[in-house]
Amino acid sequence: MDGNEVLSLVLVKMATSPVKADRDAIARIERECQADILKITTSLENSRIIAEALNSHEQVKEFNPLPLKILATGLFWSGVIGIATLFVRPSYVWCGVSLGFVSGIAGRVVEPFKS
Repeated sequence: MDGNEVLSLVLVKMATSPVKADRDAIARIERECQADILKITTSLENSRIIAEALNSHEQVKEFNPLPLKILATGLFWSGVIGIATLFVRPSYVWCGVSLGFVSGIAGRVVEPFKS
């Protein structure tokens, strides 16, 4: 249970309590808030729901840079191997570029699984 739920439960218990001090405390809370106890507890519940929705919305919007890193690594190695292939066998440049791209991506993807 979070703080709002506990507070709501305590307010409801105090509102239904036979103890005069509890009823007087609830009456003071209702006067200060200018609302009855049901509206106050409903407001607390609505606040909790809104806070949870905002937190879940923020978690969804997080940016994951991993796909960009994978692509950049693949492009880097395609350039390096493509240039090396250009000096060794110019007719196989595109083969070297594609092999460099695939090996760069594979190296970045496999990296988190290293022990």
